[in-house]
Amino acid sequence: MIGILSPRYKLVIHVVQILLIIIVLVLSIVRMFNQPAGAPRSRANTMSLGMSAKSLVLILYQLLTEHVRALKKWSSLKVYAILNALEIVFWLAVVFLLIQANINFCAALSCTLSWIIVSLGIVMSLLAVYMTIVTFLDFRNSRSRRNPTSCDMDDSTEVQSVKSYSPPSNTPGASKA
Repeated sequence: MIGILSPRYKLVIHVVQILLIIIVLVLSIVRMFNQPAGAPRSRANTMSLGMSAKSLVLILYQLLTEHVRALKKWSSLKVYAILNALEIVFWLAVVFLLIQANINFCAALSCTLSWIIVSLGIVMSLLAVYMTIVTFLDFRNSRSRRNPTSCDMDDSTEVQSVKSYSPPSNTPGASKA
């Protein structure tokens, strides 16, 4: 694959994403507990918490199914590409809702934390774009390397099933040798 779009960088990007998600979680909790007295309640307060939790679960799914032998049977490059594409939309929704909330009311520490979370949401969305491209190219390359006649079987399985096959004898009274 192309140098910068190589799948070997996936682990590093996932670690960076996890660190950013933890920062967003902490800032969101601090923001919720430091709301000014006249601040209206909105979904923007809890949206970043939910999206952070969801992203942690999805990234942990990808990491565990790629790197833990017992969980490899649940790994799927196609699912990784779809989940990473959805991450783009979800983080952009967090950015949009927080900007909308900041336009309506922005004061004190809560305002500063909101803008930091907005910038981290944009970074998370950009990282999700990168991961979507990498996982999609990885999925596409894995499909082009696969033998279409094998139907997801090993070559050894296919050869054994052909060797063990003996056609039935249709002639009555034919002796079996």
